[in-house]
Amino acid sequence: MSNLKSLGDIDGKTKQPKKFETLDPIKTFPEEVTKILDVVDKFDNTIVFLSSKGKLYQTTKKKYHEKLSAFENLPPMKSIASGYFHFLALSNEEKPRVYGWGQNREKQLGFNYSYNEVEKPTLIEPLKEENIDQICCIGFCSFFLNKTTNVLFGCGQASSGNLGKPEIKGDFYNDPKIT
Repeated sequence: MSNLKSLGDIDGKTKQPKKFETLDPIKTFPEEVTKILDVVDKFDNTIVFLSSKGKLYQTTKKKYHEKLSAFENLPPMKSIASGYFHFLALSNEEKPRVYGWGQNREKQLGFNYSYNEVEKPTLIEPLKEENIDQICCIGFCSFFLNKTTNVLFGCGQASSGNLGKPEIKGDFYNDPKIT
């Protein structure tokens, strides 16, 4: 993708364009960000861009910034995902590692604490020895697939059986395997 285009205002407020068939190019992003592999957002309009070079860029909550800067001190990434209030990123290393950031209110980031905002991508420690091939976020849940062992790891809210255990309210941190 070489050009980003938008139907609404760049400050997060939606407005109807004069001609619905036309999209206005967003020309103020750095060139590297316009060569993107993926774009995801979360409930509060925070947007994450994965560049073709594997770097992560993020807008701030409900506000647009012309000069985005990449998260520093991270390996190159190959995929990103977003839930209601959190993001995941999978590194593009020989043994891919999973990073998470955002709100951890239902322990959807795999961290053993709740109701904290994680400001930048942080390694999800319980998965650091696992070979994770694919990541996915749905609502307050995060899922991590190991295709070699056919194990699906999950964390987050299980109040409606979201993580395969209908009787559990809250986190799935201590027993994250779904086989």
